[in-house]
Amino acid sequence: MRILVLICSSIIGFSAIAQDDGLFSKENITLFNEAQRCYKAAIQAGRQITESIRCAKTSLDIGLSLFEPDSKNIAILTYNYGKTLNGDERDSVLKNALDLYENIHGKDSPELIDLLIDTGKATRALSIAEENFGAGSILYADVLLAEAISGSSRVSSKTRFSKAAYEIYSKKNGPESVGATLASFQLGKFKMAQGKYKSSIPYFLQATKNSNVANYAHAFLAQAYDRTNQRDKATEHVLIVAKQSDMTQDQDYLPLFVRSPNYPLAAQRKGREGYAVVELTVSKEGLVLNPIVIEEKPKGQKFGKAALKAASSLRYVPRFVDGEPVEVPGVLYKYTFQMAR
Repeated sequence: MRILVLICSSIIGFSAIAQDDGLFSKENITLFNEAQRCYKAAIQAGRQITESIRCAKTSLDIGLSLFEPDSKNIAILTYNYGKTLNGDERDSVLKNALDLYENIHGKDSPELIDLLIDTGKATRALSIAEENFGAGSILYADVLLAEAISGSSRVSSKTRFSKAAYEIYSKKNGPESVGATLASFQLGKFKMAQGKYKSSIPYFLQATKNSNVANYAHAFLAQAYDRTNQRDKATEHVLIVAKQSDMTQDQDYLPLFVRSPNYPLAAQRKGREGYAVVELTVSKEGLVLNPIVIEEKPKGQKFGKAALKAASSLRYVPRFVDGEPVEVPGVLYKYTFQMAR
């Protein structure tokens, strides 16, 4: 967000000079500032990617008529646009942004670190961070954690980066510091992604010390305890999520975590698609009781059986009435089975 504020400020300051010299139209400057505000709002609100792309591209297109093509502003605008894209188009635009940054700042500048992470060049990003900040510094830990969160490394590498960041944060600022707890949260998620639910629990417990991620950590703890057959502890964290999210004030039940069903092998081989609807009761603890299949199409593909198995692992934040959890019968959940395209 700091970059966005800087570039908006620069165009506002630049526009007064530009208009005095008659170099640029007032309309273009207005449109540019509008596009910048649109992009910033879309990113902050987490809106649909199409809006982010549109606003970022508009900013870049108009910016090319306002700034020199090799300027810092164009480098920033190109980077912002590239981050909204996917696939080959993203790679191409981010490569252009990286070329601009290198020409402006030099190939070993810390200014390149975020861009290198976004382009999957973690080794180079870490090398620059180590050279400029030192391998034991908080800034180096920040780069490790940024790569673990948003980089394109494999889970094993992300786990290693998170662990290294956690050790630095803990040594410098303490194990309950913001950095250490964020790194711990990431470690818990990576352990869970590897199916190591028991190993993830201590990391999520540590992450609950950070108010910014505590509720997410409690939600993951509910799942981890559930997967390790510790239902009472899972329920404890489900209720913590409810209290911390202020869901105890006559709020309806809410799915906390959902496991995707396994696609029946025979149906998958034949390319068959369909769905199954399960009816169940949500208990006071948010557990699923008495799930049954009430609709399945097409029949004979075992979609109902797969849905029933997945539904048994659903976990809800229960419904609250007058501040107390209550049982809710007749809850419907639909599982859709579609082949990847």
